[in-house]
Amino acid sequence: MLKRFILPLVLALVLLTSCSTPDSLKNFDSETWKDDSFACAGKRSEMVDDFEKIRKELYGKKEYVLRTVLGRPDSEELLERNQRIYYYYIEPGKQCTDRTALSEANRVEVRIGATGKISEVAYHHPYNATKPE
Repeated sequence: MLKRFILPLVLALVLLTSCSTPDSLKNFDSETWKDDSFACAGKRSEMVDDFEKIRKELYGKKEYVLRTVLGRPDSEELLERNQRIYYYYIEPGKQCTDRTALSEANRVEVRIGATGKISEVAYHHPYNATKPE
């Protein structure tokens, strides 16, 4: 009888600990980023230097980590072989009035491979961030 309860408990603990945000990404202000959907309030443009500090840490992480840190993407594109690109705007633009089409405003582009891992994190337009200290 005791074995029936131990296995589900251990499995639940493993799942809970595996879905947490890595420590290297916890200092990023995710709530402010998520609250500025489509970058229309201008908060994300102020956070780009902070994002640059964690950008390389995202490589190799699973999609659920990305969604935990940056939230739901502003837009996404499905590619062949089950690859996806998530778009997160970092400056206001036409997307603030028409959310159905991609805007030319600068944005973060996150490529997710078929295995669900992040393979690329880039900017639509080159961004000159200050070097992290």
